[in-house]
Amino acid sequence: MKRLLAGLVIGSLAGAAFAQPPTGPLSVEDRVYPRPQSGSPAPPHQGAGSGGQAVPQDGLMLLMQQMSQMEDEIQRLQGRVEELQHELESGRRAERERYLDLDTRINALAEASIEQGERQTAQARGGTRDSASAEDDRAAYAAAREKLLGRQFEEAGKAFEGYLSDYPKGQFRPFAHFWLGEIYRSRSTPDRDKAMQQFRIVVDEYPDHSQVPAALYKLATLQAETGDTNRARVTLNRIIRQYEDSSEARLARSMLEQLGDNS
Repeated sequence: MKRLLAGLVIGSLAGAAFAQPPTGPLSVEDRVYPRPQSGSPAPPHQGAGSGGQAVPQDGLMLLMQQMSQMEDEIQRLQGRVEELQHELESGRRAERERYLDLDTRINALAEASIEQGERQTAQARGGTRDSASAEDDRAAYAAAREKLLGRQFEEAGKAFEGYLSDYPKGQFRPFAHFWLGEIYRSRSTPDRDKAMQQFRIVVDEYPDHSQVPAALYKLATLQAETGDTNRARVTLNRIIRQYEDSSEARLARSMLEQLGDNS
């Protein structure tokens, strides 16, 4: 009887153990792919790519957002580069205009002293017959120069051309040629050929004039700008050789260093 009761107890305990789900450690398969409980539907299958592997939808969306942000940043940087290029060009134009204005005023002071000396010489000679034509000459040139000082460059260019036409022996012709060269060079679209022609006239036809060193330096600058660096070096060395104590000679030495003096 005792043996019968013990067998019934052990059998009931074994049946209860097999009826309950396992509560011990899970295998790798159970942890990754949990077994569905009885009566519960299987989880829906994720979207799969080739080979049945799941596609990381969240990672793809994040990548697309990052690409969009990078494109926006590139567009912003491109816009900033264009702004900086415009600012640089505007700065160069303004710097050239300031230089032209300063150069004009410095030379105007030099011209004024020359005019005064010539006027005193004429008065000392007591000449009266040519005084009217000399005054007209001076007035015509002064009017053109005032337009230049007033930054009316197109009007000044026409006025200087008119002066050269009306006064073939005018006392200010070297200055008129020089300023015409500056006007042609300083246009928004520089006419370098015409500018160099005017500076060469000053150098070739008025070799003893005070504007020759400046005209040579302007000529060398234009030669360098047009890519004729060998000729620019020749012109710069000429300035240093003939006008070694001038400010143009110091500028010429500096430009030679920039060009690379291979003489």
